[in-house]
Amino acid sequence: MTQFTFWDILRNLLLAARWTVLLSLVSFVGGGVVGAALLFLRIGGRRWMRLLSRGYIQLFQGTPLLMQLFLAFFGLG
Repeated sequence: MTQFTFWDILRNLLLAARWTVLLSLVSFVGGGVVGAALLFLRIGGRRWMRLLSRGYIQLFQGTPLLMQLFLAFFGLG
């Protein structure tokens, strides 16, 4: 039977915490970039740009998060 020491557990927790912080920062920056792009499309002068951003926002606000996660994981096929 494998014995885990305190230092083994602490090392694994610190490694997991590092990945958690890194992935959180990547998602925060990515969300900011997508949000800024939608902002510029929304205030853009062309009608098709406003409609495109409005449709994207309606799609993601109008569907449940669990359904979005299933579609992202399993795809449409």
